[in-house]
Amino acid sequence: MEHKNAAYWIKHLNLQAHPEGGFYKEVFRSDMQVTRLSSSEKKRALTSIYYLLEEADFSGFHRITSDELWYFHKGAPLLIHAIDPTGNYTTFELSDTASGSLSVAIKAGLWFASEIPSKTGFALVSCAVAPGFEFSGFEMAKKQELATLYPHLSLMIDRLCR
Repeated sequence: MEHKNAAYWIKHLNLQAHPEGGFYKEVFRSDMQVTRLSSSEKKRALTSIYYLLEEADFSGFHRITSDELWYFHKGAPLLIHAIDPTGNYTTFELSDTASGSLSVAIKAGLWFASEIPSKTGFALVSCAVAPGFEFSGFEMAKKQELATLYPHLSLMIDRLCR
């Protein structure tokens, strides 16, 4: 059986570089539109991407205005770090190991980042966002601002901000 590494999946799935780190490709954008209770603006009901991280690369801290579900497919365990508005920190392991979960939900508005803790291999996942993802609802963290808000997490913020 052929060994399928990160380069194989990047080429096979036609993944492109993502601004937060890693590689991605949108694979679904719903035709159905929805509105949030707080707005009359129409959004796609659901979007989904493939997302791949390899070795020491990471997804830098960012937040979005919708809930996001992550699904593990292949590779190394992936850690997702999340910070809520009050500074509570949670980490989730996305993997097919006994200590991990095959899916993880990240609530809208949380700052989050991800990395492969072993810094080896790759992790291939899917992310589904509802209401659908739009770059207008995406914000990359500014390292100094996030560290000022959450000084107890400054070492991790320094390591996982772009």
